[in-house]
Amino acid sequence: MNKDLILKVENLEIAFKNKNEIINIIRGIDLKVKKGQIVGIVGESGSGKSVTIKSLLNLNGSNAISSANKLQLKEVNLNSLNKKTWSQIRGKRISYIPQDPMTSLNPTRKIKKQLLDTLEKNRKDLKTKKERMKLIIETLNSFGIRNVEKVINQYPHTFSGGMKQRIVVASAVMCKPDLIVADEPTTALDTVVQASVLNLFQQIKEKYDVSIIFISHDIGVIAKLCDFIYVMYAGKILEKGNIKDIFTDPRHPYTWALLSSIPENSKSKDLYAIPGTPPDMRFLSSGCPFAKRNDYAVELDFIKEPPLFHIKNEHYAATWLLHPKAPKVKMPKITTDKIKIFKGVFK
Repeated sequence: MNKDLILKVENLEIAFKNKNEIINIIRGIDLKVKKGQIVGIVGESGSGKSVTIKSLLNLNGSNAISSANKLQLKEVNLNSLNKKTWSQIRGKRISYIPQDPMTSLNPTRKIKKQLLDTLEKNRKDLKTKKERMKLIIETLNSFGIRNVEKVINQYPHTFSGGMKQRIVVASAVMCKPDLIVADEPTTALDTVVQASVLNLFQQIKEKYDVSIIFISHDIGVIAKLCDFIYVMYAGKILEKGNIKDIFTDPRHPYTWALLSSIPENSKSKDLYAIPGTPPDMRFLSSGCPFAKRNDYAVELDFIKEPPLFHIKNEHYAATWLLHPKAPKVKMPKITTDKIKIFKGVFK
């Protein structure tokens, strides 16, 4: 694998056994993460974002059926790991940051004890408790946590959501993983705290040169943080490209809709909402899964699912509108207004 690549995923498919039926959730997606890159995966709830990244840690549960042509983390073939080896990968090679920090923090144990245990398991280079404590204090201080000696001797319930999330992020970083996967870590936070946590992820990228996968249903959050973006819907990648591609030259109508839903600098008093709801994965039609909600769908969208068409460089979109014989359509004015703003940002 290319030395600049931290993660390469090819043709990932995930299904779940539900009583007597098998439901296909992730339907053949490819992902790449480069060293020091923040990769965003964006899409509405139910699009398969969390299921995708949990497969990188084998956390989807016993009823999940997962396969991939390639699931490679640097030199490690994740396809070939047994239960014991997975326990050595999680934390040390891949760290997971959940939406709810209490999923990671034990409410019955003080922060110091939890962080020391994490380092004892995942940082064998730190031989003594004194070395581990030094790293804990230095990291928490650098992440803007005051009175660290006092904080680490308290229980998680005494902290705000933002403080708990900072501690979870610090715990992940201290393990020196190759990759951090963050599953909507700012969703439960208010706007001010959300901004501070996003700044923290940017600080991690710059200071530690660690690669991050950051998932969100909010494309506005993705815009503030990520270098490369995958737009996901119904278990498929509908568009992918660098941040400039997605925000100044979007090609898929679903991406247009997501951009239109960003409230910042909106000239309209009414916030835009995508009509309809995501499809039931048990009853997917043979066509494009977004077709029924797409005002720009062509006849073929209801018959055959489109492939990813190449636009330029690493920019691709899965829409029949990119076919040479497709009709020419104009994106909605609300989207073009947003794009004008983004083009000003990317000058």
